[in-house]
Amino acid sequence: MKFKNTYLIEDAALKYTGEADERDLVNYKYEDQRIPGIVSTEKGVLVCYYEMRRSNSDWAMIDLGMKLSTDFGQTWSERMIIKSGEGKNTLNNPVMIAENERLHLLYCENYHRVFYRFSDDYGKTWSEDKELTEVFREEFSSYKWTVIAMGPGHGTMLSNGRFLVPVWLAKNENDPFAHGPSRCATIYSDDNGNTWHAGEILPDEGVSDPNESCLCQLSDGRVYFNARNTDRSFSGGSRRAVSYSPNGISGWTNLKHDINLNDPRCMGGMCSDGRGRILFTNCDSPDVRMYNTLKVSRDNGESWEKIEYSFRGGYSDVCFNKVTNTAFVFYEARVSSSQKLFVTEIDVDEISLNTNLN
Repeated sequence: MKFKNTYLIEDAALKYTGEADERDLVNYKYEDQRIPGIVSTEKGVLVCYYEMRRSNSDWAMIDLGMKLSTDFGQTWSERMIIKSGEGKNTLNNPVMIAENERLHLLYCENYHRVFYRFSDDYGKTWSEDKELTEVFREEFSSYKWTVIAMGPGHGTMLSNGRFLVPVWLAKNENDPFAHGPSRCATIYSDDNGNTWHAGEILPDEGVSDPNESCLCQLSDGRVYFNARNTDRSFSGGSRRAVSYSPNGISGWTNLKHDINLNDPRCMGGMCSDGRGRILFTNCDSPDVRMYNTLKVSRDNGESWEKIEYSFRGGYSDVCFNKVTNTAFVFYEARVSSSQKLFVTEIDVDEISLNTNLN
């Protein structure tokens, strides 16, 4: 079977028991849960993390939550609080990297400060926060950004041990809260998260406002970058923009629209499976957030096989679990006014062998 299991992770319509009590956020009823990210550890532990919004806005008071599964999705932990905004801060765009069983987390505060922490016990406890904002201020000094954010989704660890995280920067002096105009770049660590640095801002001539993005390492060692953007110049609607780099921090090719990748200006997620295949998930529509679809490429993004896993669409992320040899997609699916977060397990081998919808 292509679809093995589907699990409900969060539902904004569920009646939790807690009030607006900072001591009981595990049971607090949030107005919305959004911005999914997922990683799989070396042992196959699945970690889902996301924004828990106290109102339905990108600038809401937001806490960061997560759930994990130690039995490959069969059961899930109760909600855990990664970090609370304490009722006054917007904590946004959490991004994780799984290094063996250590979880590395980066997140933003009020789209203007960036922090890093790690956990060696699957999120029960965390290291002290380390602020990385100066990396953005100093190393992106040529671009006077007013808003910064990671991913969203997850980062990756390259074969040489480099941690790599996609980021986007908005520059709007007239409206410092606006998310555009924007540019894309990466930040990286070559010492397991101890220090971080900025890569080059990607060239984007011909692409308007690239922002939320994802990346993965190809079988030949190059890094493949895939970005949302605001262009609607195609007769069929919007498309993703892609770029390649030899190392993930410099030498980027100019971002170029991929005519084969529809996108209604929505987040997408991506990973490699360690077997030479790229897995990419997004809304397979040029104009509406519907038809969440997993796409598989065996030729470094030149062509794609794909399968729709949810008629409802929204933000999504994907990881490949090397223990089960399956993909796990974590995604939004809005039903009426209620936002639900699901995880679906998919047999990628069946898609590659039996499904080609290009």
